[in-house]
Amino acid sequence: MATLDDLSGRTLGEFVLGERLDEGGFGAVYRCDQPMLGRKVVVKVLHQQLRHDDAALERFKREAQLASRLDHPYAAHVYAFGTESDGLRWIAMELVQGITLDRWIDERGPMSLEQLVPFFERVAQVVQAAHRCGIVHRDLKPSNVMVIERDGTLLPKLLDFGVARLLSEEPASTAHLDLDCEDCEAGSSDIQRRDMEPTAAMHTRDRAPAPASPYRLTPANAVIGSPPYMAPEQWRSPLTVGPEADLYALGVIAYEALTGRRPFQADCEDEYRELHCAAPIPPLGKHSSPALDEIFQRALAKRPEDRFGNAREFAEALDAEMEARMLAHVRSAAKQWRDRRRPIELLWRGEILTELERWIDGSGAGVARRSELEFAEASRQHETVLAEASRRLAEASRRRRAWVRRGAVAAVVAMVLAVIGALYARAAMMQQRATANQQVADATALTAEVEQGRAASLHDDLAEAQRHLAEAYRRGDHSPATEFMLARALQPLRAELARLSASSGRMWSAAFSPDGRRIVTTDDQAAQIWDAETHQLLATLPHGETVHHAVYTRDGMRVVTACGDGIVRVWEAATGVLQRELRLSGRTPRFYVVAASPTADHVAAVDGAGAIAVVWSAGTGAVIAVLELDGSQWPSLRFSADGRWLAAGGGDQVHVVDTTHWGTALTLHGPQIRAMAWDPTSPHLATGSAAGDASIWDVPGGMRLRHLRDVGEPVDAVAWSPDGTLVAAASQDGAEQVFEATSGRLMSHGHYLNGKITSIEFDATSHLVAAGGANGTAVVVDARLGLLVTVLDGSRKVIRDVHFDPRSPRLIGASSDGTVRIWDTTSPYRRWSSPPIADGCDVATALEPDGRFLAIGCRGHATRVWDTAHDQLLAELPAATSPGVGIDPALPAISAEGDRVAIARGNTVEVYEVPGGRRMQVIEHSAAVSVVTFARTGRNIISGAVDGTLLVARDGDAAVSQPTAPRGIDAVGFAPDGRVLVADARGQLRVIDADRRVVLAELDAGARVGLLRPSPDGHTVVTIPVADAAGPPILWDLDRYQILARLDGHVGRVFAARWIAGERILTAGGDGSARMWDRRGELLQTYRGDSRLGDAVLDPSGLFVVAGSGDGRLWFWDAVSGRALWTTAAHRSAIVGLHFEGSALITHGFGGDLSRWIIDGACKACGIVAR
Repeated sequence: MATLDDLSGRTLGEFVLGERLDEGGFGAVYRCDQPMLGRKVVVKVLHQQLRHDDAALERFKREAQLASRLDHPYAAHVYAFGTESDGLRWIAMELVQGITLDRWIDERGPMSLEQLVPFFERVAQVVQAAHRCGIVHRDLKPSNVMVIERDGTLLPKLLDFGVARLLSEEPASTAHLDLDCEDCEAGSSDIQRRDMEPTAAMHTRDRAPAPASPYRLTPANAVIGSPPYMAPEQWRSPLTVGPEADLYALGVIAYEALTGRRPFQADCEDEYRELHCAAPIPPLGKHSSPALDEIFQRALAKRPEDRFGNAREFAEALDAEMEARMLAHVRSAAKQWRDRRRPIELLWRGEILTELERWIDGSGAGVARRSELEFAEASRQHETVLAEASRRLAEASRRRRAWVRRGAVAAVVAMVLAVIGALYARAAMMQQRATANQQVADATALTAEVEQGRAASLHDDLAEAQRHLAEAYRRGDHSPATEFMLARALQPLRAELARLSASSGRMWSAAFSPDGRRIVTTDDQAAQIWDAETHQLLATLPHGETVHHAVYTRDGMRVVTACGDGIVRVWEAATGVLQRELRLSGRTPRFYVVAASPTADHVAAVDGAGAIAVVWSAGTGAVIAVLELDGSQWPSLRFSADGRWLAAGGGDQVHVVDTTHWGTALTLHGPQIRAMAWDPTSPHLATGSAAGDASIWDVPGGMRLRHLRDVGEPVDAVAWSPDGTLVAAASQDGAEQVFEATSGRLMSHGHYLNGKITSIEFDATSHLVAAGGANGTAVVVDARLGLLVTVLDGSRKVIRDVHFDPRSPRLIGASSDGTVRIWDTTSPYRRWSSPPIADGCDVATALEPDGRFLAIGCRGHATRVWDTAHDQLLAELPAATSPGVGIDPALPAISAEGDRVAIARGNTVEVYEVPGGRRMQVIEHSAAVSVVTFARTGRNIISGAVDGTLLVARDGDAAVSQPTAPRGIDAVGFAPDGRVLVADARGQLRVIDADRRVVLAELDAGARVGLLRPSPDGHTVVTIPVADAAGPPILWDLDRYQILARLDGHVGRVFAARWIAGERILTAGGDGSARMWDRRGELLQTYRGDSRLGDAVLDPSGLFVVAGSGDGRLWFWDAVSGRALWTTAAHRSAIVGLHFEGSALITHGFGGDLSRWIIDGACKACGIVAR
């Protein structure tokens, strides 16, 4: 194997390369940091020897394109693709936190059918999604499936699209390596090793096997596929295989997961070929049912047409077999109970008994006992009746013969009654047992609905979450956790203000009038004009053919429509009266896009094939110009903002016409230009192409001013912000990118639509950008930050275009389901936010947890003081200064009442009045100040310096020196009773009586302490080590001055700790988890996320734990169970602080930005939706 140069430390795009994880013949994989988003990723780098190999370059590029095309929660996401100036190519993708399926099987053993089915269903989902996108993976195997364990659930991630192909393309020529198999006779075990499953049949003899890695790159000299998993047709014609080959590989994977072995074992390629193509499928084993064997016989059928139709059918067959087993188990248990009359505990396992106890009144055994008692009672009654009947019969025989007959009848009646009683008791017992079984089944179904809804919610599939959670709510689960998740899933529905219906068929376009008071829509037969406030239909504009597009003139006086009958019509907007029909003599193009000049003097239209564009005089109807285009099926047409230029394209080239003489001034040669937009402020044109290119051009010079992107998914829509500063490009993989127009710098990148984006537009303020998707959903995003503002639920069909109301926060979208929807684009949760001060301001931790008043320092910028209860900036004060080169300045401190701010500046602490900003006091140290803080109440200040000096100033009085530490001061704080807590650079924790200026205790923390969190009652304190110190947080007893407990559990650094209600502690760590502890340091619950957590807090209701992560997301968990409920993007950078102000959640970003959120746990619409 050729060895790559170690690129660790190099920066590729936004990614800083770290440890090299793996190396192959095709390249290497590195663990990387993406500082801008504060997350870990992996980057694949192409081998330097292949940088001039066209086939290798194309394959590497295709891997990125295909993987990015498949946007699915169970597929590893591709974040970026790039080429460096030295020719180095790379792909940045998601770092999956898990282990490969083959390693999982090695460590845990085979899966049970109950484990496999839900896991395999998810694998089948992502494979089927790939097939729907036209992607055949061709290399499915356990080492390409990651297993993520989350809350007891196994989740898959599909990797490595290096040899995938598109069904829509012709097979490319691929060199095959002639491989010998001389090791077969010698019994070589190389190919038997699980960690030797490269994307190849075999390696040449002088090639050492690569170590197993979930990010292994496909070797450059390999045939297509992995021999143990290749379908028969893949051996014969690997370049043309279809989805059936993937289904075969899925069968092998499922077989291996269930049994721990592959169906076929061989020593070389030829043996595998023979086995896969001709050998019968071995039975699963003695514990397998014939039905399960039949499923695998079908899954691994030799002929593709004999296999399952798709991955979902395969998964459903396994699910049906699992259900059949469960039913058989229940029937068997019931039979044994009837036959042997034994307690139910002997037949059902403890966990099922627990479910029975939870969901019925009394345990199953209790049901049995009650039934047995009823039966016994009925028997005793029977015996009593018989005895009484016998006594009476004897007495009657002594008296007279006539009574004998009556006694006999009575005895028979008594016997019948006894038998009836016994049968009744048995029937009651059976009914109770059936009820118990039904309740267990109902509880299982309810749990399944909740868990499926929860999984969908965490993966932003709100429609799926809504479906499952609404069903759970309908079944009776009104728990706070389910209501919270359902409220989040229903949010897109609540944003809908109105729905307008087509006069016929599909909706094609919709737009607000310039004043926002009217709406025009087009459908399969007509255009319609609506009142934008009342949503009443004002006029129908009949056409008799499909009306593809309509626009208002800039003055709002007229509406222009483009129709498939070859006529462009001009209508009076106020009345809907037809003013003029515009035609092209001798031809009837199916006009698809129409545009009106800014002065409304001219109208232009282009046909759906992109073959011809026509310009008319709006006043006379005369044809002014006819442009013959390339006819590449992607028509586009735009007038420049000043009306000087008209750009028309057919899908390959763009022709720019000078409207002063209607001659062509410029032709932009694509290839495949699909979208364009004019700069509202200058003669610049933005274009997007099918090759993934986005560029800005000078008109009429034709110079490319900016190359915004040069590769990637096809760009189908572009937009320019009204202020001319930003350009947005939207691609088929659902990503929207916003660039700074003057520099070409990428400002934000969002990926909130799971599929193609059909339309994109900025709002009137240039702050928001909206995108409509082919999946029927629209999203609104903060243009510069890339943060999701709101998701707007449409139909299940394509949203063809979206447009903002120029006068209000509304958005309109036309859908092929025959409706136009009007949405409120206001964020459903974020109520206020402040802009970032800089890319990074605060350190990751603060001396005190965030509260109502915040003083935010940022190197080189003024200190900003906020009242977060009123979203009010109280003051801008001088910046803190660093105590030394390379050392962050001490964070500013603010009093609990928010009226004083203390700022470390050199050897002094300056105290300012707020509001107003008047300097009230200066506290002098003998060396640079390293830390300063206020007491929890009042205005007492404690400050420490790098030379170990410590000063306490009480409410504006002169500072009093305290016992000096041998080393610099790292952290300080006040206990509620006034004692001073000091941590120094030696790792010593000292407790000082500030009034007497004596040290009460000196404790060895074992590491330098960065944070002190005294308990509200002052009896304990939590200490957290500094960033570069090892060790867990420590809980100290401040009465006995000893360690109470070490809060072991987090892996790596702990960033925050706080005391919460019930004398509990909440910690947040770099391992992506938050943990709750009791006052003795016992772990109560763990809350797991997927990125480092900067802070965590308990919501006011005590029901939910909320945390902010390093990738800027908010996480919500159920406080009792620890289950993750919901996550959402909140900040562009890491979240470093959280707190509640009443019901409002305040979040604090690493860039110094703040946001206020209202995320109500109650679900007001749940009952309506769940009916």
